[in-house]
Amino acid sequence: MKRRIQVAEAHLRRADPTLGELIERHGPCTLMQQPRPHFHNLVWAIVNQQLSVKAAATIEQRLLDWFGADTFHPGHFARVRDASLRRCGLSGSKIRYIRDIAARVRRGELDLDALQRHDEDVIAERLMQIPGIGRWTADMFLMFSLGKLDVLPVGDLALRKSMRLHYGLPEDAGHDTYVAVAEAWRPYRTVASWYIWAAVD
Repeated sequence: MKRRIQVAEAHLRRADPTLGELIERHGPCTLMQQPRPHFHNLVWAIVNQQLSVKAAATIEQRLLDWFGADTFHPGHFARVRDASLRRCGLSGSKIRYIRDIAARVRRGELDLDALQRHDEDVIAERLMQIPGIGRWTADMFLMFSLGKLDVLPVGDLALRKSMRLHYGLPEDAGHDTYVAVAEAWRPYRTVASWYIWAAVD
């Protein structure tokens, strides 16, 4: 992964002077593929929906403490009451989504490991057929669990804010505008997005 990121950084320096400046400012990209199981990472992405990083991390830790585990397992969500999950901070809708995903994995309908061999758009399309998984959630899973390097999470508000700031985009810039700016970043839009996020922190 480290070597691939170095290649990506070299490409991005050549392709986009603005990104070149951000790479100089923020140093090597520390984006890493999460070592936890794919199921855990997909649950993490759902927990993170519309929450701050801090709030989501608190809920994640409460759940792990409740289960007495280091990672989430599909069986955890078959044995626990909704009330216990709510006390950990999960909303009713997120409980339903996570239970459904856990059941699909247990029944063998959803093989998260097998997704790795497909390209980004195919994986996202398959995931988005599952209730509770939209494009943002699919993108987070692609980036942080599968380690895919050409993902542009254009629905992410922090990414949009930083792109407006550094590329002079208007407040009402549409989806296609962000995609057009990022076209030069292919096939390393994940690494570019990391730098765009770093620049808004």
